[in-house]
Amino acid sequence: MAGVIGWHELYTDDLGVASFYAELLGAEVETADMGDLQYPMLKQGDRLHAGFAQKDEDHRHVPSHWYPYVVVDDVDASAEQAQSLRSQLLHGPADADVIRFAVLMDPQHATYGVISSPNPPAAGLFVWDELHATDTEAAKRHYGELFGWTASRPMENYEIFAAGETQVAGLYKDDDSPGAYWLAYLGVDDVDASFSKARELGAGVVIGPEDIEGIGRFAVITDPTGATVGLFKGLPQS
Repeated sequence: MAGVIGWHELYTDDLGVASFYAELLGAEVETADMGDLQYPMLKQGDRLHAGFAQKDEDHRHVPSHWYPYVVVDDVDASAEQAQSLRSQLLHGPADADVIRFAVLMDPQHATYGVISSPNPPAAGLFVWDELHATDTEAAKRHYGELFGWTASRPMENYEIFAAGETQVAGLYKDDDSPGAYWLAYLGVDDVDASFSKARELGAGVVIGPEDIEGIGRFAVITDPTGATVGLFKGLPQS
């Protein structure tokens, strides 16, 4: 379905960090040999959920960070439209097997990608994505025009992006952040236990385990390379 998030990628200076996520989540690392580069991926069951991209020498100064890929019908047309909306093209459009993709940076400097694939998006490992931005009105215009997303406000300083009737991401007004960024949340069975395990594996703390009334429990950590990622467990559906 166009407009939903279908892949995640960590831009990192250490591909070995894939083992941190595999151990934390009970997943496996499967590495694709792409000739001039290796591309580790997180695999759980028979599905691939995310990849790890090595920083090049020109971008060693860029902090390690996760970003989502949004499913589109035409990657080239979407990348061209994104640039007309003042996104910057960082990589692509390019092909990888049956997938076509491009990586971009939005006008507030949050990285995101667009992707087309005959395979349905994997679900279960990554359960939510959240755009932190200082100018939420500009973010709504940008992603609304590009992906057709609409936004609703369930609480102060927080909005929900939707593609049609499907909720796809959150939008948080973050006046304390030096720049916009996407925060991915990993689905776990027990936030407190996973938080403790992450700490044992070398993670740092951004937000310790907390409840979100009526929604679930979450925490935010930094992995051993400094990339920020969330842990989340929702309340049982009634």
